[in-house]
Amino acid sequence: MGRRNLLAAALSAAVVTATLAALPAAAAPAEAPNLNDFVLNNTRGDLQSRVDKLDAQLPKLGVQNILDQANRQGSTGSACTSPALDTMQEPTLRKFCFNAGDTDTTVWMPQGITTVADAQDDQQWGTKQALLVSWYNKDTSPVKGVRVSFLDPATSKYQHVLLVYPYINSNGNPSYEAVTTPQAGNGGSVHSGGIVWYGNYLYLVDTARGIRVFDMRYIFDLKSASNGDTADQNQVGRQNNVYYGFGYRYVMPQVAGWSNPEGVIDLPGEYKCTAAGRQRYSYVSLDRSTTPDTLLTGEYCADQGDPNLNGRVARWDLDAATGLPKPDGDGVWRAKSAYRLAKPRVQGATATDGRWYLSSTGGGTTGPGHFQAALPDKATGPGVLTVDGPERDVAIGVEDLSYWPGKNEVWTVTEHPGKRVLYSVPRATVRSGPGTSRAGTAVTRPIAREVRDR
Repeated sequence: MGRRNLLAAALSAAVVTATLAALPAAAAPAEAPNLNDFVLNNTRGDLQSRVDKLDAQLPKLGVQNILDQANRQGSTGSACTSPALDTMQEPTLRKFCFNAGDTDTTVWMPQGITTVADAQDDQQWGTKQALLVSWYNKDTSPVKGVRVSFLDPATSKYQHVLLVYPYINSNGNPSYEAVTTPQAGNGGSVHSGGIVWYGNYLYLVDTARGIRVFDMRYIFDLKSASNGDTADQNQVGRQNNVYYGFGYRYVMPQVAGWSNPEGVIDLPGEYKCTAAGRQRYSYVSLDRSTTPDTLLTGEYCADQGDPNLNGRVARWDLDAATGLPKPDGDGVWRAKSAYRLAKPRVQGATATDGRWYLSSTGGGTTGPGHFQAALPDKATGPGVLTVDGPERDVAIGVEDLSYWPGKNEVWTVTEHPGKRVLYSVPRATVRSGPGTSRAGTAVTRPIAREVRDR
């Protein structure tokens, strides 16, 4: 080979080497999460005794009676319409719309959903089959925390209940404050990305902390209290011997908590997740098809181009006899299994009969959300979910998921102002129809920028 050819070959090799060096390294295959990362400690302390003291001060009302006198009129069936549904590929089975004020408000954002099918195996609460939705508050002065809407599909009526954190004030009297993170000081509203109603208890995820627990048997009625006030929308708790709830008639105090061993943890910005470490508690649901029943938690993660950073879901055992967590012998609640998610930007996950169902976003305030099924321990390996069937376009702004076994429905709620609706779809259709380039592989779509508060 001549000198000119040798120089040309050397130059060509150098260019190839430089080009290869400039290419991004291929992401490592997804690996099973470490179960040691999924640990929650009981932080109940004396919360129940504080609630007992409130019980001596304030009258209570049960869920069925609250629904009977619900003060807000929504709509269901054909009377319920929403532009959020314009992108639907799925047939809707049932719908529930809020009134205009709650549909349009920009200071309260709906996130979590649960139903009476989570609460009771017979799917009845007295004569009611209620739906519940959690909202977080975006006000800063004052911060109002979290409220839960109790909805009655039979009447299309609903009632808001304010969730609160109980404490004993400086005068030794029972009081309460908004549910925030951190709880003391200048915390912001807990995001309330998911809720589960199980027996008498309401489980609420607290993104950087873990899980808070409330008791349906302790919903206090400030309107019926001789020392209650429902007019003032700026005060909460006991003030000058009067009990307030930011204008809400009902308040429900926290009775228990399960927190990371480190307490509130620091999370990466821009909704980025880590491959290891404590889970981000973004959403929660229930699986009644397992023995015992299991609580499912998961994390919302931005698309970081790495299957190990899509997020994780985990299963936690529950005690059906009490409605409470089923910790290990040392009192610590540990997840019994965990999986890498098959995709990023997952807003909600539920499972039944071994199959998972995922809701995800990426279309901002105008593009569709997505539903897709997934299976564990398939081609991607143990401890990893693999998509199962096509990705289906559904409503704009989908959030948490809840499965209703008796009706074979998957429920969700949408979050954007002016585009809010609760609806259910048949579970079976999540695995059929168009929407992918090939079976089991999600179509890549352009991602609109959207503001997330996970």
